[in-house]
Amino acid sequence: MPSPAVHPRGGALPDFSTLHGRARRLDQRLTIDWAGYRLCSHLQPIVSFSHRRVVGYEGLIRATDTAGHPVPPPTLLRQADTAVELIGLDRSCRYVHIGQAAAFGIDGYLFLNMHPLAFASMQVTDCARFMRETAAAFCLPPERLVIEITEDALTDDSSFEASVRYLRELGCRVALDDFGAGHSNFDRVWRLKPEIVKLDRDFALRAAADESARRLLPQIVELLHEAGSLVLLEGIETAEQARIAMAADVDFAQGYLFGRPSGLAPEEAPTVAVIDTVWADYDNSEAEDRRRYRARINDYVNAIGHAAALLADRRSTDEALQLFLGQPGALRCYILDEQGFQISRNIPAQGERRAAGITPETDVARARWSRRPYFRRALESPGRVCVTRPYLCISSAVLCVTVSICYRVDGQRRVLCGDVLWD
Repeated sequence: MPSPAVHPRGGALPDFSTLHGRARRLDQRLTIDWAGYRLCSHLQPIVSFSHRRVVGYEGLIRATDTAGHPVPPPTLLRQADTAVELIGLDRSCRYVHIGQAAAFGIDGYLFLNMHPLAFASMQVTDCARFMRETAAAFCLPPERLVIEITEDALTDDSSFEASVRYLRELGCRVALDDFGAGHSNFDRVWRLKPEIVKLDRDFALRAAADESARRLLPQIVELLHEAGSLVLLEGIETAEQARIAMAADVDFAQGYLFGRPSGLAPEEAPTVAVIDTVWADYDNSEAEDRRRYRARINDYVNAIGHAAALLADRRSTDEALQLFLGQPGALRCYILDEQGFQISRNIPAQGERRAAGITPETDVARARWSRRPYFRRALESPGRVCVTRPYLCISSAVLCVTVSICYRVDGQRRVLCGDVLWD
């Protein structure tokens, strides 16, 4: 391979022809020289659990100096002293990623990072022309390019929206990168409307170590889906993290478990084997989780169903609720009318724990719980016991689930609810 050529670091912004002239090929490997450094692309697979295959790759730059020593990307970025140099480096990286993906003949999407400065200046630097010429030269349609935008690039001015429109008019997809890191918020998702949101790797770490984070992850994914985005979880390194990602219904996954960034031609078969192993682990874990869940909740489900049958038969409240309130994790019972108004007092189990200062003691006859899932779902399925997800109980400040059932007495619908401690 020829030695790296040193090129001027100032001057005009390099166009496609300039970069094409700097490129070097050896077999299937493509490199390009920038400011005395040799740049090459390493590709990391991105997988879809549902499709059981690799659906794309992220291009990650690797650099060496004139002595062949590796140069970390942050160090490389610090070598760009001007905006022209920085955008030139950004273009060089995109060029080598697109060219390398084409040389390897990969199909699916190619995820490309874009520096915030390059993103903000796309129109004034005629980025579209560069991207079209590069994509055309390597026969890679812009529709297969996913441009990753970090939140550093997001500003409050109109140029942000204009840059996003510019990318989409070019045909590229847009991904919001590292969501959940720093000052992330959903306002960024609503403004950007990205096709893909990449959850920061911290989600994978926290969900594996913290049960509350594990319960929250599926709801974050669901909210992003409802906002119109697909969800990718980064940083998956263990089988447990992969199973949690699968259970959270993420669309795509990325991490060392599925393949490290590599400068070699991708081989999909080993990655598919990992995906199939994750599916097998998920099936086994889900079956075991369901078994444990049923064992934990069944006594409460049976007891609240028994209580509803006795109440429908006009038996006394004390008699009807005795079985439920005698369960070890029972907190309280209460009855709602068909509009969600509470028509009974809170009937506590012996030893119910209360936390002072969460809600004031009030007349519960004025309370209305019609928005709650335990009320709505019970009305939708009369005679069937419904169970909520865990949530913080407003009156006791403990994590609980509520079992509920709709029954009839004297022709009127009632909803019997029982709160269960769920530490």
